[in-house]
Amino acid sequence: MKHKQHLSTKSYFINRFGKLSTPYIFFQMQEIAWEHANLLGFGYEQLKENSQFWVLSRLQVKIDRRPLWTEDFTLETWSRGTDGFFGYRDYIFADEKGNSIIQATSSWLVLDTDSKRIVRLNNFEEFPEYNESVFGTNAPKVKSPKSEEPLDFSPVRFNEIDINQHFNSGRYLERIIDSYAFDFHEKNELVEFEVNFLKEGMPTDRLAVKKQELDASNHLCSIVRENDGVELIRAKLVWQER
Repeated sequence: MKHKQHLSTKSYFINRFGKLSTPYIFFQMQEIAWEHANLLGFGYEQLKENSQFWVLSRLQVKIDRRPLWTEDFTLETWSRGTDGFFGYRDYIFADEKGNSIIQATSSWLVLDTDSKRIVRLNNFEEFPEYNESVFGTNAPKVKSPKSEEPLDFSPVRFNEIDINQHFNSGRYLERIIDSYAFDFHEKNELVEFEVNFLKEGMPTDRLAVKKQELDASNHLCSIVRENDGVELIRAKLVWQER
């Protein structure tokens, strides 16, 4: 069973170039995932009854073209089933002619609310599965960046905390994108990213972005917590010249 939303690129979805912004690409996928999981009987409220919740573990996104301001597009998603631990979900953004413009795959875990231990998904009855895969593979592991540059830590902000009382996954991307200078964004556009979500960020944390340029186009990034030096996420970004 697939699930589709018909959307329009609102003014508050776009970046300064009049295109769908990277955080809102993520937020749209997050929203349709929650919506579809609820329709399938595995949503937030259903899991909450069993003291469980979904967490996003890995994500890979490829952007051929971003929708422009006021442009209509569709977002379609489906569950690719489970290997027992991960639940796999894919996405396609398509333009008004049905052309695929953004593709993504994601890997999710269910955790126990109290113990924070992984709940095996093969214990769920009739876990949904649709065999189509946008990339033919799952989202990969991302290496840790290497850098000796001093880190600029700042506190977690109120709007960065989600309903599970953890740092919202999409806000990590915002922090990474905002860590690049205006001049860099003027000359470069993000066309692909891979993210591994490793640890939970909390309201009392202080966080910083760590970066390594592998070459002009490929960068490794992570969000580091000040009090223990732990990486909360790792990301690989692929840029191209505008």
